[in-house]
Amino acid sequence: MKQIGNIIRYIIIIVADVAMMLLFHSYLNFILLVGLLLFPVYSIYGVYKVRDHFKLQLMAPLEPMEKGSEFLLRIVLHNPTWHPLLNATVKLEVENTLYREDGDHFLNLPVRARKKTEIVYPVVMDYSGHFAVNAKYICFMDLLGICELKVALSESADCLIVPASPLRSQEAGHIYIKGVSESMESKEKGYDFSEINGIREYIPGDKLQNIHWKLSVKKDELMVKERVSVSAMQLNVLVELANNEDMGLDTVLDLADSITKSFVKQNLPFTVYYYSVNSKELKECYIGNEVERMEWFSMMLYDQCYREVGQVEEMFLRHNGSKAEYLYIGYDSGETASDEVIYGEKGTVAQLRNR
Repeated sequence: MKQIGNIIRYIIIIVADVAMMLLFHSYLNFILLVGLLLFPVYSIYGVYKVRDHFKLQLMAPLEPMEKGSEFLLRIVLHNPTWHPLLNATVKLEVENTLYREDGDHFLNLPVRARKKTEIVYPVVMDYSGHFAVNAKYICFMDLLGICELKVALSESADCLIVPASPLRSQEAGHIYIKGVSESMESKEKGYDFSEINGIREYIPGDKLQNIHWKLSVKKDELMVKERVSVSAMQLNVLVELANNEDMGLDTVLDLADSITKSFVKQNLPFTVYYYSVNSKELKECYIGNEVERMEWFSMMLYDQCYREVGQVEEMFLRHNGSKAEYLYIGYDSGETASDEVIYGEKGTVAQLRNR
């Protein structure tokens, strides 16, 4: 509709010039008429030329950015031809893939001949997650505004948005020691947290429960199963990636970041579990240093949230038995003693559990 209006206005200009030429027999009006008739050809040719040779780039920070802080998204449009255009409109789809929330933005860019046009777009993300921006298409408008060409795009850029949570070293250290102590007590009561590494002859002082009785009868001497502890001094940590209407997952991530960062700072190793929607399985990551912690946290942020609370616990217990000890970081069930819980905002907690 806009193009039709521009065409009508241009025709009126041509008619007015013809009338002036006939009325005054002006050679100048004749030259202007020739120019007015040729210019649409140049204008339309130019938009096709730019369409075939332009280049669009999207650039976001490579390093993770803290939520609430401003970072810059750069959009660069390069026109290598000698043809300028009236403007170009880019449709951008911006989303946080963790929460599966997206929105569309339309950006107008000038298209200058033989120039790069760079637009710096300030972005602030209120929630942790994976920020992704995709250029869906670009529309070019010729100089007269009578011809518009739409071109599909596949350019994209992304950036991780991480929590900016403070350390909770004292609380984290206390709950870690308590959790490991309870795991060791369970082991002493008969729960087997070890695996067989080999078989050797009996040495006085070996526990009777480790004697391999069948093999001992065959060899006519006591043989002992040599075990290696697989729990050692570490804690199992479960992170719930369920979200609710209050965006509770964001505070769960804040709490998980604060506690696990405190563990690493105090050289307390742990194994973390979370349910992955992308791969539809329980993910397990051993964390012994900050590099491993950030790799795990990045993997979570690239995943997607879910609605049903308790999926990570259900799958963990299915794989590890009903008497497993673990630290659950998620939503408050209201059933845990005060010395076994660290409270976060919006009803989120880190709880020691034994189911």
